Amino acid sequence: MAEPASRPLPSGVRVEHGAGSFTLRREAPCRRPLYYRLDFGRLEWSDDLSDFVVDGERPVPDPGLLLTLIQGGSPAPDGSPLDGVRRLTVGTQLRVTRDGISLTRRATPPIARPTGLLDAVTAALPGSGRYAIAYSGGLGSAFLAATAVAAGHRPVLVHADLGWDAGSPLPDIPGLAVERVRVDPDELLGHHGNLDGLTPPVPDVDVPQRVGRILAAHVGLPLVDGGLLEDLVSVRLPDLSIGLRGRRLLSCEPFHIAGTLRTLAQARELLTKAIVYVPERSRPRGEQGATPTDVVVPPSPNIVSAVPGITDTGTSVLESTHRGTMALWKEHLDFLGPVLARATAGAEERGAIGQFSPALDPGVLAAVARLAPGRIGRLRHGTFQNHLPLREPLSRLGVTGFRRTAPGTWLRRVTAVHLHRQRRAIAAEWERGSALADLGLIDVHAVRALLRDGRSLADNALPVLRILSIDRWLRGVA
Repeated sequence: MAEPASRPLPSGVRVEHGAGSFTLRREAPCRRPLYYRLDFGRLEWSDDLSDFVVDGERPVPDPGLLLTLIQGGSPAPDGSPLDGVRRLTVGTQLRVTRDGISLTRRATPPIARPTGLLDAVTAALPGSGRYAIAYSGGLGSAFLAATAVAAGHRPVLVHADLGWDAGSPLPDIPGLAVERVRVDPDELLGHHGNLDGLTPPVPDVDVPQRVGRILAAHVGLPLVDGGLLEDLVSVRLPDLSIGLRGRRLLSCEPFHIAGTLRTLAQARELLTKAIVYVPERSRPRGEQGATPTDVVVPPSPNIVSAVPGITDTGTSVLESTHRGTMALWKEHLDFLGPVLARATAGAEERGAIGQFSPALDPGVLAAVARLAPGRIGRLRHGTFQNHLPLREPLSRLGVTGFRRTAPGTWLRRVTAVHLHRQRRAIAAEWERGSALADLGLIDVHAVRALLRDGRSLADNALPVLRILSIDRWLRGVA
């Protein structure tokens, strides 16, 4: 058999042609999916889902999938809205030979030339040096800017000013200028996405893409996004080897939030639990932050708590879908291993702001896979310090003051601002009917009550926006 010719696709999939064989293989995650369908010795594949639609017929939406998206979840790893059509997942290989079609899985980090993280990220930047960085002022974008400076690049740092942070300081990167672009929340969220598409335009993915298009159009340059780097170059405290220095845990966050734990055994036990709190009954009366006598794990939140206005029918549908989807995701991410799992989950959950994302580059993934946990995080002065490889280049440049917010904070905030401004118009729109209500999934009156209550609306802003976006998609109206 002749040596196969190999070429990568923009969707991150590798295609190989050989004598009597054809192979599709996804080695690394990518925000752009690739779909396939198998049928009696025939393999069809495309990165455009509409290529699989017969006579332009739009598929009937699955209620469980719609509610999963409203909840903020994702479809199954290989799921699609079309019967018989699947997404090609990371670690999956489709091979066509004279003997038939085989589908196999092999989770291995991308093969790349051994290199350090800085060199790998530098190689993943646009080679021309003419590009812009979506600059939030957070650790990921500041690290990208510092890496570019070290490589001799001079990209433009472009920051989306969404109104509330106008004029607030951003970390100063020596030699680089920041351009602020005013983005009106109403303009940003007033677009309803592609209402003719085969999948609903979910705001979590759609809105960041709009921000990216606005920033790229402003500077007229390719845009690089560092949003997933913090997810990727990260370690959990339980993953660190505490060894002989384990007693540091007794004064380390999160163990001194409500007092200092008395024994190392309590601290070690706490490392195995994801969420902890100290009940009020464990504190002596009149004392704040006293040493707790016991530590408990609260019950998991109700899986439908993030879907405001859900009906009993919707609850039943979502619970069933949630259990199945989460089981598939857990199996898939466990199969991938920690580095590929973090990159895959991050790419699935959050939309791309830039055209380039170094965190998904095979060379960067390979470099991160070689980092030992102790190289990524450590205990020092009673504090768990994470993301060390990202912080070190910034320290060398003397860069401080980067922003520390949870992923998606900006989207939740801009959504709350938009919905508060537009709630009367939205309430009037819902008076004319709701497709989700017609399906028996959402109570119209509960959603309208949320729109009248400013505080409740702010607390549920993103789920409400998902409801509105998906409802408009179902009705096909702008």
